[in-house]
Amino acid sequence: MSQSVKLPAIVLAVFGASSAAAREVYSSVEARVRAAYPGHEVACAYLSRRIVSEQRELGVVLPTLPETLISLKEAGHSRVVVQPLLVVPGEEFAAVKAVECPEMILEIGDPLLSSQNDIDAALAAIAPQVRKHVPHVLICHGNRKHPEYNEPLMRLKTEAEKVFDNLIVASVEGQPGTGPLERAKEMTKLHDAVVFIPFMMVAGTHVIGDVMGDQSQSWRNIVGAAKTTCLDPLGKNTAIIDIYLNHLEAAMQKLREEHRYD
Repeated sequence: MSQSVKLPAIVLAVFGASSAAAREVYSSVEARVRAAYPGHEVACAYLSRRIVSEQRELGVVLPTLPETLISLKEAGHSRVVVQPLLVVPGEEFAAVKAVECPEMILEIGDPLLSSQNDIDAALAAIAPQVRKHVPHVLICHGNRKHPEYNEPLMRLKTEAEKVFDNLIVASVEGQPGTGPLERAKEMTKLHDAVVFIPFMMVAGTHVIGDVMGDQSQSWRNIVGAAKTTCLDPLGKNTAIIDIYLNHLEAAMQKLREEHRYD
């Protein structure tokens, strides 16, 4: 390969987060990717137009995916691997696949739960966090407008219930919804405690408000345990990031094979 041809750039496509602390999670993932791919340009792009707009009003510029691709093109990059840090192949993933940048070759990695092997690996990744007896609840997002995008979460729920007798999968929207919280509530009659595990890259407003908030219909209050614990989100779980890195490498390998990149 000619020395004048740049190595493929890598773009981590994230939904976004309003807090600086949450965005630090993305920065830590970016650092792992840089370490795994020395010499490659690595950038982070934000998918939520609402978050991008709100932060720009506050003076914080978060680049969108189209903006990031244009910048890389202007810097002389012709090959880019986009790895979405998304949980399911849903609306945001469809938007990523629809992005075009003329005169650039794009390969796109898979979200976290894109196959049965991914679901098994994700459950193995969180297994060390699950203590015996105490009910644990995975906090998923879900989609109320497009139920087809909830299918991976329903498969996750089915597999989780096979592997663990105290791991409950619920979602803020769509399926599986908040109905499973009744099982957690029932379990607290024996063990007056509950552990929430955010099955999201960062712990944003859903975790802070919908789950751990003070309102009567927060998940914490629905379950009503005397002791409530909320663990770190997926972005701080190194085994979860390993799954994303495997997807990134698969996309990089596809780029090598299809476009003769060494």
